[in-house]
Amino acid sequence: MKWLRFVPVIALVLIGMFTTTNVAGADNQNPGSTYNCTGASGGIVPPGNYDSMIITGVCYIPAGTITVRGNLTVAPGALLDAAATLGDPTDNPNPILPGTLVVGGNVNVGKGAVLTIGCSPAGGCHGITNDRIGGNLTAFGALGVLVQHVSIGGSASVIGGGGGVAGGASSGACFADPMPAPWSEDAALSQGQNGSPQYTDFEDSSIGGNLSVIGVQTCYLASFRDQVRGSVTFIGNATSDPDGMEVGSNLVGGNMTCLSNLPAVQFGDSGAAPNVVGGWGIGQCGFNVMQVNPVANPDLPQNFPPFHPAGPPEHISVSAWSLRTFYGTHTQTQTNSLNSMLGPNVTESGDTLFAALNSDVLAGTGLTGSISAVFPPTLTAPLGSTGEILVGTEHVDGSESFEASDNCTCSFDGQSGPVTIEAYGTTSDHGVTNGTFLIVSGGALYGGGLDALAGYGTFSSWGEPAGTLRLVEHLGITGATGGPPSGHDHDPDLGFRDFPRR
Repeated sequence: MKWLRFVPVIALVLIGMFTTTNVAGADNQNPGSTYNCTGASGGIVPPGNYDSMIITGVCYIPAGTITVRGNLTVAPGALLDAAATLGDPTDNPNPILPGTLVVGGNVNVGKGAVLTIGCSPAGGCHGITNDRIGGNLTAFGALGVLVQHVSIGGSASVIGGGGGVAGGASSGACFADPMPAPWSEDAALSQGQNGSPQYTDFEDSSIGGNLSVIGVQTCYLASFRDQVRGSVTFIGNATSDPDGMEVGSNLVGGNMTCLSNLPAVQFGDSGAAPNVVGGWGIGQCGFNVMQVNPVANPDLPQNFPPFHPAGPPEHISVSAWSLRTFYGTHTQTQTNSLNSMLGPNVTESGDTLFAALNSDVLAGTGLTGSISAVFPPTLTAPLGSTGEILVGTEHVDGSESFEASDNCTCSFDGQSGPVTIEAYGTTSDHGVTNGTFLIVSGGALYGGGLDALAGYGTFSSWGEPAGTLRLVEHLGITGATGGPPSGHDHDPDLGFRDFPRR
């Protein structure tokens, strides 16, 4: 259920919470002390540096930078909202982002607790957060864990919990079930007792170790566009939402194992591309497993815009070894600043947020075509539907971090059609840009000859003219007619990137 991933931020914009919060610093914390947020005084965690932190109430990080040198613990039954509650910049009547959370050690989430961390355009933010966890993220019996655009140095594990499967697997009953605390106590998450049900989700994140989600019983569960150096494991999970258990467009260095999940791992209505796996694909994520992309949406009339019939079957995962390697360039031909749409755009930490709508050209031996922007946007070509939408942060040291979504009318391997590419990168204070991109579009939602394209790649501006990026592309077309891609002509250097560190 793709719309669920947009609910927290949309809710916050509507109710306008924490739009003018001004919080004091906390650099005077006693050395060796643990900061305990009990939820008193609105539960606002002040910006500053802490040796360790424990959350025992319902707490929020709306603005500024919170640095925890050691471990952060969300105690059983507590909630830490470091994502859905926007507040930065505090002088912006429509804040762009939540605050930034940097943890040097581990993050632990207890039974019945909720953690939300990080945000990007996929979650409704108009910018990207730069949250980092140096160690592991571990949740045992948590009610919900929402992770978006976060750099995790170690592994991420969610074991058990989830709030239960209301009405049974694939029943859809969770949407009418009152939300349990502490989820229901966060207006940006719950929208009231019968708003967004609890769920667990990993998106647009970099994980240095493994990603494991085991025995979670919830409304909705997903992993999209994550880059995992180790292995990914989804075992014994269940969702009430029949369109739950969506796993797509991920880049995995190790094995991908999916067993005994109800419903089975699927594309759902996401329109995602196949997962690219460096090791083995096992069980429901096996390389020979086909899933309809997207699933049908029979509950809507055919003249209603979100309606779509079932798409073609497509491989849920493909081997990185089966892709072929190509070389090309990405050249910017026009840029249109969107900074005026952001309003005040300097955060409490002194970073400057920016956005642009660009036109570009792809050339070379791989994907070729145009990324053409309609500017200003129109009703028939709304912002985000054309060109390259780029959002980023210029840090106080002059470096930048960014995420870009490219809508390309492209050709590849004798086929043509629309393709969406998601790119994650950094620009050094000396002006050198590097990063990773993923093919993230698939199925009949996009149409054309490239609706079964799978792949990833890297980009760099080193040695190139201004406005041009050098591309290394690993691509293949998979589908019901073509079968898995064939190739084996490259060593699959998966090109993992870490989100920028200040």
